[in-house]
Amino acid sequence: MVESYSLDWNKETLRDLRLRLGWSRSELARKLHCAPEEIESWEDGTGLIALAMKGELEIILRQAEACSEEVQFTPAAENECAKNALEQINFSRVKADLE
Repeated sequence: MVESYSLDWNKETLRDLRLRLGWSRSELARKLHCAPEEIESWEDGTGLIALAMKGELEIILRQAEACSEEVQFTPAAENECAKNALEQINFSRVKADLE
C-alpha cells in the first residue's frame, strides 16, 4: 500500500523542504523543470503551486525522508553488522583448520 502524504504545500512548507535539502531556488527549479522566479513567487506567496508540481514535491519529500532515515540508521546498522560478523567467526577454529 502506498502511503499518501497530505502535506499542504504552501510557501512555508516549500521553503522548509528546500532549506532542509540545502538547495537554492535555482536548484529546486532545475529539479522541478521550472524557472527560479516561479519558486520565488511560491515562496513569497504571490504564486500558486500547480497540482503537478505538488506531486513532484511529494516525490522529493519522500526521497529526502528516505535518505534521512538511511543516514540516521546507517551507523547503527554498520555497528550491528560488524558485531555480528565478529561473533560469527571463530578465529581459533579457522587457525586450527589451516594448520
